[in-house]
Amino acid sequence: MPLLAPAKINLALDVLGRRADGYHQVVMVMQTISLVDRVTVDVNEGHSAIRLAGGTEEAPPDADNLVYRAAQLVRETAGLSYGVDIELEKVIPVAAGLAGGSSDAAATVKAMNRLFRLGWSDIEMEALLARLGSDIPFLVRGGTALATGRGEIVHRLPPAPAFWVVLVKPPFGASTPKVYKALGAPALPDRLPWPEAMTPETTPPGTASYRMIEALKTGDYGNLLAALGNDLEKVTLEWHPVLKEIKAQLTRLGCDRALMSGSGPTILGFSASEATARSVAAAMEEQWGPQQYRVLTARTLEREEADEWNVDCCR
Repeated sequence: MPLLAPAKINLALDVLGRRADGYHQVVMVMQTISLVDRVTVDVNEGHSAIRLAGGTEEAPPDADNLVYRAAQLVRETAGLSYGVDIELEKVIPVAAGLAGGSSDAAATVKAMNRLFRLGWSDIEMEALLARLGSDIPFLVRGGTALATGRGEIVHRLPPAPAFWVVLVKPPFGASTPKVYKALGAPALPDRLPWPEAMTPETTPPGTASYRMIEALKTGDYGNLLAALGNDLEKVTLEWHPVLKEIKAQLTRLGCDRALMSGSGPTILGFSASEATARSVAAAMEEQWGPQQYRVLTARTLEREEADEWNVDCCR
């Protein structure tokens, strides 16, 4: 059973502080895009192992891969004994702030849920995947959503107005834990009254996420552009000044705005026009491609379209 696993980008990312449990309290608006990996999962009664193939040098098919760990978690939780063969076709850059590995894990759980007729709901799969990583639950459904807590509590939002992004991934990564540590967010009280109760209606005013939620209500692309924000930029861009140059060049070439995704280092250039996005990408590829930078284009992908893709894949 093949499933497509879309990348995510951050439209807004706010770090509210450091919790007593060591995690950071965040509020984020996330969006899936049409840049996808492909995960094919099959039952194999001829063995009782998890066999993972494909991947890349940066994301090898071993027991540390999130896909393997997700499959193992499903087997343990559901008490399964049959073997599982998984083929992973990677397109989403690794360690890029695009949650490619997380999306692959979510696709694996969804595929196994169907194959083994487990009957798990989206909410049950999200709760299971929260044990593997903070951003994985969002990718069960994708689309446009608010993520709170440490990122594992997901609330659906109105779909973003359609737009295109030019993605520029440098030939280096960014360690998410190190970026958060370097941010130096203030410590929060031991007992917080609001993390799990936070909703789109109670998102703190003054944050980029609050502004983005209000912008999404209008369905206006210009309002979305004005609301973009990412607290983690101040760390990653300071470590890698070349990212500031890339941001400036994207807008100079024709993108409406530029923003880092997640903890980076991928930089996004936003455009309402596919033609503009592809023209900017071609110019960026000409300059940065020889330096081992990856330049890609994608558009917004809502859940309904992703579900249609996956239905087609499974035929």
